[in-house]
Amino acid sequence: MLSAKVKRTLCLSLGIFLFATGCALIPVFKHVIHQTIAKDVPLTEGSLTYGDWVVPPIPVYYQLWVFDLINPLEVIEGAKPYLVQRGPYTYREHRKKHNITFEPNGTITYRQLHWYTFERSRSCGPDSDTFTTVNVPLMTIANLIRFEYSWVQELVELVLHATQDSSLFGQYSVRDIAWGYEDNLLKAAKDIVGRFNVTIDDRVGLFYGTNNTDDGLYNIYSGSDDISKLAVINRWNGLTRLPYWSSDTARMINGTDGTFFPPFVDKSWTMYAFQTDICRSLYLNYKETKTLRGVDLYSFVLPDSVFAELPENQGFCTPSENYCLPAGLLNVSNCKTEFAPIIGSQPHFYAADPSIQQAVHGLNPIPGEHQTNIDVEPNTGIVMNIDKRYQVNVFIQNYTHIKSTHNINYLVYPVLWLNESATLDRKLANMFKSKVDLPIKVTQAVQYGLIILGTLIALCVITFMIKECDGRKRKIPYKNADDNSDEDVPDSATTEENVINETETCQARKQLS
Repeated sequence: MLSAKVKRTLCLSLGIFLFATGCALIPVFKHVIHQTIAKDVPLTEGSLTYGDWVVPPIPVYYQLWVFDLINPLEVIEGAKPYLVQRGPYTYREHRKKHNITFEPNGTITYRQLHWYTFERSRSCGPDSDTFTTVNVPLMTIANLIRFEYSWVQELVELVLHATQDSSLFGQYSVRDIAWGYEDNLLKAAKDIVGRFNVTIDDRVGLFYGTNNTDDGLYNIYSGSDDISKLAVINRWNGLTRLPYWSSDTARMINGTDGTFFPPFVDKSWTMYAFQTDICRSLYLNYKETKTLRGVDLYSFVLPDSVFAELPENQGFCTPSENYCLPAGLLNVSNCKTEFAPIIGSQPHFYAADPSIQQAVHGLNPIPGEHQTNIDVEPNTGIVMNIDKRYQVNVFIQNYTHIKSTHNINYLVYPVLWLNESATLDRKLANMFKSKVDLPIKVTQAVQYGLIILGTLIALCVITFMIKECDGRKRKIPYKNADDNSDEDVPDSATTEENVINETETCQARKQLS
């Protein structure tokens, strides 16, 4: 039979062994997890992510909020616009990648088809609702001929007066202003500008030409050769640099399309995403860790510096005029085929120059509601929640040949803002947790369980040994420090003998009595 000392030694050794094993398994399990993800995540036929990449399983919604102008006549006279936000008007965005070609260099070439269907149940009303806003065709014509000869401008002015659609503001339906309609004003101007080898479409809409079509030819890395490049754009429309801007930094095509990122995301990363609707790359910084339906996510947010007046943003100024817009604005018309003076910004002019915000009434920029954020599952790089927010504005200035603009010096007029959103639902969250999250958490439970168990066993043994040692010390007699006597303290045997002798002496005295 083992002695108590040997048992204690064995228990202590077991605790230390379990603790060391748990610590040693941390890098081992981490390596195994990384190897498994690096094998399953790349965009190859039959991989864990390929099917979801071709047809995203998370529903994507395109929500529009329009700004209804209350005082159009006063604005023409020079007053500030009073705006009332109305919405959302929600469309279900469908996506499907097609013409997919796997290239020999480890990249994939494809196009992504987008089409939209109106969701009445998620909207405040039908998309046939009308609201008062700026006359986009009028501003298109004004911007188109502003550098033409004066006689051309006068001719256009006569044509405008002859039509019924020449007012600066008008009533339009949500559907028309978003997806396009045939405009009589553009029809009238089409013949005039056609003489100068300028072709314009007689249909106009802020997102005209984006429904039931794609946004270009993509070539991205599949991640099969290098997992750190997964879904990173190599070329777009055959380009590695954008032709619209005036600096190398501004022309760069950085990152992914914003729906997938390389795995093993770190909080220190700057996440890059190329956005074709504004023809530039954006970047996002880590803000916080959040949990969505039991899945831990890293939340990245678009910082204010993206549209700030900084040296690195000088390349986004208007190249032809060497003119820079105030902070918070981007001249999107530089990269579009339309001639409308479209200015992009964050909703409600969030993080824009105060003068832009104060030029209109009715806006209230709020960080949580009007910033763009992407929530990424850090192990796989899959985006589980996204809110891509963007506002479309029209630049209005004093055009000499447009009478209704004579009292307006400079105005960035908000038409609408949108939120392109997608959120992981419960069914998909459970599927992800069973396939990816659960195995990871099981391995973590094993390694940390061993560490905790080993620590507890070792602590129990050490605690027992300390108590046993303390008990022995209490049984050992000791000399009182306050006793000044030089006599030795008698041991227990001597004391017992003295007691017996004293008892016998006492009995003898009683007998003599």
